[in-house]
Amino acid sequence: MRFWELFRRESPQPQQQRSLTLSPRINDVIIQLRVQSEKLKRAYQRLVARDRELFEACVTAEQELDRDRATIYANEIAQLRRMSRTILRSQISLEKVILRLETIKDFGDVMNVLAPATRIIKQIQTDLSGIVPEVAHNLEVIDEMLESLMVEAGNFTGAMTSVTVADREARKILEEAAEIAAQRMSKQFPELPEIGSETTENYKSQTSNTP
Repeated sequence: MRFWELFRRESPQPQQQRSLTLSPRINDVIIQLRVQSEKLKRAYQRLVARDRELFEACVTAEQELDRDRATIYANEIAQLRRMSRTILRSQISLEKVILRLETIKDFGDVMNVLAPATRIIKQIQTDLSGIVPEVAHNLEVIDEMLESLMVEAGNFTGAMTSVTVADREARKILEEAAEIAAQRMSKQFPELPEIGSETTENYKSQTSNTP
């Protein structure tokens, strides 16, 4: 054996080369998604704090028999909670997408993971467009990154993911996120008092268990 052959390295196979190319880009997507998830988490926490303030004001107005003011607070709380539910559901969905992206090991995983991920991100982007427009815009950019990865992976492997399968996977993840969001909100948001009813004791019992 010649001396130089002792130090010759085996050339990586084409699939290995392409995996090395895709891996950093997938990591970039994961990092960007984590940033957006953290923004949604902070937005949700702000809404939770605001909800507590409004709830207390609503109860106080009701105790003072100021029905009109109590109704205004109650309506504002209801709107705030709809926004909170959307933000929390979106944040949980992003966490699930991140977890799936982190499981990608080879090209066989790429298409199966990216196809549902793009559909989830598109849905979240639509849901957040009127609530957290900055995050919605950033998700649009991330979605373009994922679409590019899908095209490259598809061209290399010739693999395609069924639209029906991708939609089913995306819908399943979104439904799971919605269920988790509902459970968390039921623990964090006290039930709104009925305007015109006795609320003092209910408020005390609800808020005493609120972290």
